[in-house]
Amino acid sequence: MQPSPPQPNPPQPGFPQYGQPAPGGPAPWGGAGQAAAPKPRANAPAAVIAGVLSLLAAAMLVWFALYNVFVAAEANGALSGITVQNMVSGTISAVVLVVAAGFTFARRIPGVWTLFGFCVFYVVAVFVGMPLVWGTPFGSQVKWLFSFDDSDSTAMALMIVFSVLAAVAAAIAGSVKSYGKKI
Repeated sequence: MQPSPPQPNPPQPGFPQYGQPAPGGPAPWGGAGQAAAPKPRANAPAAVIAGVLSLLAAAMLVWFALYNVFVAAEANGALSGITVQNMVSGTISAVVLVVAAGFTFARRIPGVWTLFGFCVFYVVAVFVGMPLVWGTPFGSQVKWLFSFDDSDSTAMALMIVFSVLAAVAAAIAGSVKSYGKKI
């Protein structure tokens, strides 16, 4: 009778077989195991377009705030309640849009949807919120916005246009996700 050739050891529970990667552990050839799936990112072209449009909207808000500074300077420094509100809200809104644009340029999905929300909020606030707060009839508000007779109405009308376009581009960027590498 001949001795049988040596048989491999049966698999041990909890230990990987020779040549097979350990579940969740490093591969025997020096790799780091299975790579995690890349996180989804916002669509690059749409995110860039949304970011640029939101920066233009922020510039219009700064223009609106500066116009109110000049109005106050012409009135010998006398600040009315609406002038102060316009200066503060224009500046804060511009800063918020710039921060959201930064996250949009980074193609972060939550940043893109935040930018979308702020853009929609600003458009609704100008058309609905301000007439309710100051008691302006809706028709007068729309006439002021799109009359382009003063610098402040021009800035707000352009801010509305850029905000609507940025909101559309942000919605596209957030909806059409990419799974590739960063650009």
